[in-house]
Amino acid sequence: MYLEPGRKDLGGLRHLVFLGESTSFSEDLKTYLVEFNQKGKPKRWLFDSFVLYLKTSSGNALSADINIGDAMCGEGNFYAVPSPNPGTIKDWMETIETYYSKDGMLDILNGEVEKFAGKLGKPEHPINVVLVMNYPLPNQSRFGVVNGKNLNFSVLGQNLDKASRQRLEACQFHANELKKNWNKKRFPNLNLLGFYWPFETVYRSWDMDDHWVLKELKTHVNKMGLKMFWIPFWCSWNAHLLDDYENYYFDAAFLQPNYMFYEDIKGVKEAAKDAKKRHAGIEMEFYRDVPGLPFRKKVIQERLKRFRAYLDGGVKYGYMKDSANAWFLGADILPHLCRSNKKEDRELYKDICAFIHAEYERKNDMSRRSHAFGVTKTEG
Repeated sequence: MYLEPGRKDLGGLRHLVFLGESTSFSEDLKTYLVEFNQKGKPKRWLFDSFVLYLKTSSGNALSADINIGDAMCGEGNFYAVPSPNPGTIKDWMETIETYYSKDGMLDILNGEVEKFAGKLGKPEHPINVVLVMNYPLPNQSRFGVVNGKNLNFSVLGQNLDKASRQRLEACQFHANELKKNWNKKRFPNLNLLGFYWPFETVYRSWDMDDHWVLKELKTHVNKMGLKMFWIPFWCSWNAHLLDDYENYYFDAAFLQPNYMFYEDIKGVKEAAKDAKKRHAGIEMEFYRDVPGLPFRKKVIQERLKRFRAYLDGGVKYGYMKDSANAWFLGADILPHLCRSNKKEDRELYKDICAFIHAEYERKNDMSRRSHAFGVTKTEG
């Protein structure tokens, strides 16, 4: 069966959305937190759980890999490579300071919940927060000092066991600092649910061992009363990594269908089947556009059609009602749809909100009705 929605041990989580720090964060946040009617009046609560992610001011990497190529999101010569310029202890500490700064993401989210609770009543449970666990890149040999030791995540000058233990020590330190600062700040409207692991597979090689690091890290995080979250991309080996994942690496996982981005993937059926078989949820994916890509209108149109397959699949394969879901909504899609006065935009916005509340109904021939965002030409 799927990962059940509303589980008490997962803070009542039903829909978990990714949201990054930006100059428009304060204004855009409310469109994820609350559903609005066409007049801009709050109607009801929307997402109950948030993954909040950050970038470093230095530009150093906090994640395992980066996407390069002309398209960046699945088309053309898109491909992933290991992140260059791995983050240091200074970058990791900066993320902690940024999360907990006055008028930072957590302060803003807590305040918005308080504000809308006065209009809508309190949400069913405190809004869940999942913070990103910075990835200890194995090409980092000079991470910096933790617990009085200069940490080296690489096998440069040492064996894999020593490198793995130092990677784990950095992650444990990071988790401890995030929890310690949370306890100091005390956000009454929020619940710290746990940490998100940002590498979308679990990797073992001659020079790195995420399997061992994750098994030890999950034990540490669970002792803190928190959970570990993971969202792998759909492929055969990742599907098998989900076998019994809760006893090894993560407390909750969601599978990315990747139908949004890849032409050779034919739909969401196989990902839904693999997720249901392995007690995982589904990630809903919608990326509207890639700047500079040829045939832009055609791409937007195709992605709207594919996103409709995600929505319809939730009804057809049961994950709308029977599963907790994660959401990746790129390029400010939801704020745009929420504020738009165009009929097609409003229709899609209502459908997203209806899906979140398990009220969505499949549309007839919606694969041909790709008019949102000003796209009116049907695909030949």
